[in-house]
Amino acid sequence: MKSNKQPAFPVQWELDGKMVADPGMTLRDYFAAKAMASYMSYDIAYENSDACDNGELEGDYYNGIAKSSYKMADAMLKAREQ
Repeated sequence: MKSNKQPAFPVQWELDGKMVADPGMTLRDYFAAKAMASYMSYDIAYENSDACDNGELEGDYYNGIAKSSYKMADAMLKAREQ
């Protein structure tokens, strides 16, 4: 997917008479962060409910959220290409 490396927040500025560029984070990372925030807001509500065992949200669970966030980001990038 060619848009994986597309920058989300590129910036340029002048430093000692030379233009300096920073690509910022990738659009994929930005989309993944947005997806992760959504997943985590649900988990915080669930964690504070009586139905949750406090030990349930540890270990590989967070790795699963991270992987799911990038899967969502990839789907968002693909949808932009259509």
